[in-house]
Amino acid sequence: MGDGQRKITDGPPAKPDTTHRYVDMVEIAGWFGISHRAVANWRTRYADTHPFPEPDVIVGRTPGWSRKRRPEIETWAAGRPGPGVGGGRPRKSS
Repeated sequence: MGDGQRKITDGPPAKPDTTHRYVDMVEIAGWFGISHRAVANWRTRYADTHPFPEPDVIVGRTPGWSRKRRPEIETWAAGRPGPGVGGGRPRKSS
Protein backbone atom coordinates (compact mmCIF):
# COMPACT_ATOMS: atom_id res chain seq x y z
CA MET A 1 0.00 0.00 0.00
CA GLY A 2 1.55 3.25 -1.04
CA ASP A 3 0.77 6.94 -1.10
CA GLY A 4 0.34 7.26 2.68
CA GLN A 5 -2.27 4.51 3.01
CA ARG A 6 -2.02 2.21 6.02
CA LYS A 7 -3.33 -1.28 6.48
CA ILE A 8 -4.61 -1.84 10.00
CA THR A 9 -5.69 -5.27 11.17
CA ASP A 10 -6.94 -6.60 14.47
CA GLY A 11 -6.16 -10.21 13.80
CA PRO A 12 -5.68 -12.74 11.06
CA PRO A 13 -7.39 -12.11 7.72
CA ALA A 14 -10.88 -13.48 7.25
CA LYS A 15 -11.29 -16.68 5.31
CA PRO A 16 -12.20 -16.28 1.65
CA ASP A 17 -15.91 -15.77 1.01
CA THR A 18 -16.45 -14.63 4.62
CA THR A 19 -18.69 -11.64 5.19
CA HIS A 20 -18.34 -9.50 8.31
CA ARG A 21 -21.50 -7.67 9.31
CA TYR A 22 -21.37 -4.55 11.42
CA VAL A 23 -24.07 -2.49 13.09
CA ASP A 24 -24.45 1.18 12.28
CA MET A 25 -25.85 4.05 14.33
CA VAL A 26 -29.39 3.25 13.16
CA GLU A 27 -29.23 -0.27 14.61
CA ILE A 28 -27.57 0.94 17.82
CA ALA A 29 -30.34 3.53 18.14
CA GLY A 30 -32.88 0.70 17.87
CA TRP A 31 -31.30 -1.05 20.86
CA PHE A 32 -32.08 1.99 23.00
CA GLY A 33 -35.32 3.18 21.37
CA ILE A 34 -33.80 6.49 20.27
CA SER A 35 -33.00 8.16 16.95
CA HIS A 36 -29.75 7.61 15.08
CA ARG A 37 -29.10 11.35 15.51
CA ALA A 38 -29.06 10.80 19.28
CA VAL A 39 -26.32 8.18 18.84
CA ALA A 40 -24.39 10.62 16.64
CA ASN A 41 -24.77 13.22 19.39
CA TRP A 42 -23.46 10.76 21.98
CA ARG A 43 -20.33 10.28 19.87
CA THR A 44 -19.56 14.01 19.89
CA ARG A 45 -21.12 15.28 23.12
CA TYR A 46 -19.15 13.01 25.45
CA ALA A 47 -15.97 12.76 23.36
CA ASP A 48 -13.77 14.39 26.02
CA THR A 49 -15.27 13.05 29.24
CA HIS A 50 -16.94 9.73 28.42
CA PRO A 51 -15.99 8.75 24.84
CA PHE A 52 -18.31 6.46 22.91
CA PRO A 53 -16.61 3.19 21.88
CA GLU A 54 -14.61 3.66 18.69
CA PRO A 55 -16.03 1.98 15.59
CA ASP A 56 -14.41 -1.19 14.28
CA VAL A 57 -14.70 -0.05 10.68
CA ILE A 58 -15.59 3.07 8.72
CA VAL A 59 -16.99 2.55 5.24
CA GLY A 60 -17.08 5.86 3.42
CA ARG A 61 -18.34 8.11 6.21
CA THR A 62 -20.38 5.41 7.96
CA PRO A 63 -18.98 3.94 11.20
CA GLY A 64 -19.67 0.31 12.04
CA TRP A 65 -19.32 -1.74 15.22
CA SER A 66 -19.10 -5.49 15.65
CA ARG A 67 -22.30 -7.02 17.00
CA LYS A 68 -20.14 -8.66 19.67
CA ARG A 69 -19.59 -5.21 21.17
CA ARG A 70 -23.24 -4.68 22.13
CA PRO A 71 -22.54 -5.33 25.85
CA GLU A 72 -19.69 -2.78 25.75
CA ILE A 73 -21.95 -0.17 24.13
CA GLU A 74 -24.77 -0.88 26.60
CA THR A 75 -22.31 -0.50 29.50
CA TRP A 76 -21.13 2.79 28.01
CA ALA A 77 -24.72 4.04 27.74
CA ALA A 78 -25.50 3.04 31.34
CA GLY A 79 -22.49 5.02 32.55
CA ARG A 80 -23.00 8.19 30.57
CA PRO A 81 -23.84 11.38 32.42
CA GLY A 82 -27.56 11.82 33.01
CA PRO A 83 -29.82 14.84 32.70
CA GLY A 84 -28.70 17.89 34.63
CA VAL A 85 -25.00 17.09 34.47
CA GLY A 86 -23.20 20.24 33.40
CA GLY A 87 -24.14 22.82 30.83
CA GLY A 88 -27.57 24.06 29.98
CA ARG A 89 -29.57 26.95 31.32
CA PRO A 90 -29.54 27.41 35.11
CA ARG A 91 -32.81 26.69 36.89
CA LYS A 92 -34.97 29.64 37.87
CA SER A 93 -34.74 30.40 41.54
CA SER A 94 -38.02 30.99 43.35
